[in-house]
Amino acid sequence: MSFDSCTHAILNSGICVLPTETVYGLACSALSKAAIEKVFSLKGRPSNNPLIVHVLNHDSANEFCVTNDFSKKLSDFFWPGALTLVLPKRKCIPIEITAGLNTVAIRSPTHPTFRKVLNFVKLPIAAPSANPSNKISPTKYQDVLDAFGEDCPPIIDGGQCEIGIESTVLDLTTQTPSILRLGPITKDEIEAVLKIQIQNKALYTKKHIVSPIKSPGLGSKHYAPDTPLHLHSTFKSMISSKFIGENDVVILPKDKVYNGQFKTNIPILFLSTSNNHEETAKYLYGILREADKLNREKIHISLYSTHNESFNAINDRLTRASTKRI
Repeated sequence: MSFDSCTHAILNSGICVLPTETVYGLACSALSKAAIEKVFSLKGRPSNNPLIVHVLNHDSANEFCVTNDFSKKLSDFFWPGALTLVLPKRKCIPIEITAGLNTVAIRSPTHPTFRKVLNFVKLPIAAPSANPSNKISPTKYQDVLDAFGEDCPPIIDGGQCEIGIESTVLDLTTQTPSILRLGPITKDEIEAVLKIQIQNKALYTKKHIVSPIKSPGLGSKHYAPDTPLHLHSTFKSMISSKFIGENDVVILPKDKVYNGQFKTNIPILFLSTSNNHEETAKYLYGILREADKLNREKIHISLYSTHNESFNAINDRLTRASTKRI
């Protein structure tokens, strides 16, 4: 679809799909209750799960939330980029976006197409991932078409998303800033900018969340393929596992680690060529989709070592996508 189709939709309380550097987003005016309701309805998203509002820069963010010294320091360093800041909202932001809370999650995207749309419509844009709620996030144009079929809104093809997983979410409404959702920007990187220690509250839990939450992406079941995903604690335990059957599929961290441990008829997929965290994140959701389309009984994958903080966000996505941990 064209740029004009998408901007027309946003300006007229409709919805469209825009690429970001993280994942494709189901975009609408963040000031239109009617458009926000359409987004929640199409995604099947629970009302206690807030949306992220996208803006051009820190100055424009201040129109929609109450900024502070921390947000200025962080936006100067990381924006545009994959860092979402939770701040007190201003009255113009509908509570439908914020799950009824007085805080709003806000960020400035890097993708040139999204920024071009922001410049044109002169509106803040809400844009959760363009997929049914709790399913694998889309990182390519075709992923969105596969997800929504005939119900797919106008969409701009921005190619493969460069980062491939959702942004880090940092809460700036408490005395000590705290990470609510793990993402591409790490705790160490944030602390280096703020010159203080921050908290990490992005802990996985199997508890069903009923009350409103400050950040999206915290559900116990999220980013999940239809095929049951069995998550092994280590790569070593996975390749020696007795739970891998002939009708399963195995995802390995990189192509050079495989030396024929599995039965010949078991499909083997690889997340990266180098075991680099950036490459792994970029193709994570795509490989999960590929494994899902094989229609096997189970998908097997292993957690990454926690010695490298950059892999924590990937482990978080795998944990929330998993059906069973081994």
